[in-house]
Amino acid sequence: MLAIKAGGSVITRKGETPVFDRRAARRLCAALSRLKEPFLLVHGSGSFGKPPARRYGYLSGAIPAGKQVPVAAIRADLARLHGLLVCELARAGVRALSCPGREYFRLCRGRLSLRRRTELLHRLRSGFVPVLNSDIFDCPAGLRVVSSDAMLAAACEAFKPRLAVFLTGAPGLLDSAGETLPEVRAEKLPTIRKAMPNPAGDVSGGMKAKLAEVVRIASYGCDVLLADGRKPEIILEPATPGKGTYVYASR
Repeated sequence: MLAIKAGGSVITRKGETPVFDRRAARRLCAALSRLKEPFLLVHGSGSFGKPPARRYGYLSGAIPAGKQVPVAAIRADLARLHGLLVCELARAGVRALSCPGREYFRLCRGRLSLRRRTELLHRLRSGFVPVLNSDIFDCPAGLRVVSSDAMLAAACEAFKPRLAVFLTGAPGLLDSAGETLPEVRAEKLPTIRKAMPNPAGDVSGGMKAKLAEVVRIASYGCDVLLADGRKPEIILEPATPGKGTYVYASR
C-alpha cells in the first residue's frame, strides 16, 4: 500500500486568488490511475488555504476563539477544491472516495490521529481510493488549521504503508549547494532540519515542518519519497535514482 500526499502547489496556481490548476491535476490523476496497488491520497490547499491564513493572521495554525475570521467561507473554498480534485480523479478512472479531513481525523491536545480506520481499510480492500483534505478543525481552544503533511503522518501511523510519497513543488530535499539529495537515512534528517531557516508566510511550515512529519513517518518503519509533483509519473518508479529524495526508514 502507498500513502500519497499531493501538495497544494501541485494542484493549484500560486497567487492570492484560489485557482484550481486543472491541467496539472489531470496529469497527476493520470499517473495515479496507473498505480497497481492500493493507495490513499491526501491533498493540500495551496491558493485556496494559504492566502486566507496570511490575510487573517493565523500563520501559526491557531485561530483563537473570538477572532474575526470567515471560517465558513474558507471551509467552503477548501471543500470546493476537494470536490474538483475528486472529480478529476474519477474522470481519470480512479475509484476516488471523498473523505473530508474533519470527518476522518481527530485533533486532541495538539495530536492528530485517524479515526474510522476500519471503514477506510474496508474501502481500500474494496478497491476504492480514499481522498482526504486539509481543513480547519474545531478544538477546545478555538479553531486550528491542520496541515496535509500531518494528516499523511497520521494515516501512516494507522496503516503502515510500504511507502509514503510527498509530491511537492520542489524536486526533493536539497543540499547546501541546491542539488537534490538522491537518498538519505532517516536518522540524518533531524540534523538537516535543524540547519534549515524557519519559513516565513507559510501556514504549513514549509520543508522544515515537512521533514518533522517525514521523521515521524519513518519512525513507523515506512520509507518516504520526496519528489516533484509537477512530474507525478515519478510515483510509478519511486526507487529509481534521480527521481526525488528517497528516505530510508530506521529499522
